[in-house]
Amino acid sequence: MTAALDGFRAAYALVVQRHVAEPGEVTLREAYELGRDAVGQDLSVLDLAAAHHEVLAGVLRTHRSDDAAALSRTVGDVFRESLSAFEMVRRGFQETRDTVLLQRRQADMVRQLSSFLADASLALDAGDSVGEVLRLVAEQARELVGAGACVVAVQTEGRAEPVRAVSADDEEGAWTAVATALEGEVAAAGDVAGGAVADRAALGDEAAALRRAGSLRDWLAAPITALDGRPLGSIQLFDNRGGAFGEVDEAVVVHLAQMAAAAVERAGLYGASRPG
Repeated sequence: MTAALDGFRAAYALVVQRHVAEPGEVTLREAYELGRDAVGQDLSVLDLAAAHHEVLAGVLRTHRSDDAAALSRTVGDVFRESLSAFEMVRRGFQETRDTVLLQRRQADMVRQLSSFLADASLALDAGDSVGEVLRLVAEQARELVGAGACVVAVQTEGRAEPVRAVSADDEEGAWTAVATALEGEVAAAGDVAGGAVADRAALGDEAAALRRAGSLRDWLAAPITALDGRPLGSIQLFDNRGGAFGEVDEAVVVHLAQMAAAAVERAGLYGASRPG
C-alpha cells in the first residue's frame, strides 16, 4: 500500500467510526473532503473501494451488530460521499486538462500554418497562388475548430468575383451560396460575427437542402482585413461538431483571418503592382 493510500485509509477509518457513532452532516462533509483530497493524491476509484471494504470489514468485526445490513448502509453513506466528490473533482480535472491539451494543439497548428503562409514560395505571380492559400486556410480553420464546413473568400485585384475556397464533406456549392449570402453581415459587423443560422431568411433557397439535412445550424465568421483597413474578404465556419462555437474558436478564427490577410498582401495578390 502506498503512503497516499495508507493515509487515506486511516483518515477514512476515523470518519467512518465517527459516523457510525453519530451519523450526520458533519461526518458526511468530512467524507466529501476526503474524496476531493484523494484526487490530489492521485488515488484511483479502485483505491477508494479497497480502503472502504477494508474499513467496512473492520467495523463489522468490531461492532458485531445484529443488523449488519443497516451498519453496512451507514458506512456506505460515507463511501458514497467520498466517491461522489472524487468523481466530480476528477471529471473537472480531466476536462480542464483536455481543454489545455486541445488549446496547445491548436496553438501548435496555428504556428505551423503561420510558418507555412510566411514561406516566400507563396509569393508567386501565378494566379492560382491565392486560391492555394485560401484552400489551406479553409482546411486548417475547419480542423482547428471542429467545424462541418468552412468558406474563405478574398477579393483580388483585376477579378470581378472574389476567389473562394471551400472545405466541407459535401455540398460545396451550397456552402458557397450560404457564405456568399452572409458576406454582407460579416462586412457590417467588422469583427467576429456569428450565431444561429436558422432565423436568417436572407439565405434563400440555396440553404434549403442543408437545413433539411440538419447541417446548417450555427455560424462563426471573421473579416479578412488589410493592414491599412481595406476589407479583403472573410472566413466563415459552420456547425461546430462539439455543439457550439466558443471563445477559443473565435480567437483561432481571428488569428487565421489575420494570417490570411498577411499572406495575400505579402504575395502581392491584392492591390499590388507586378512587373510585366
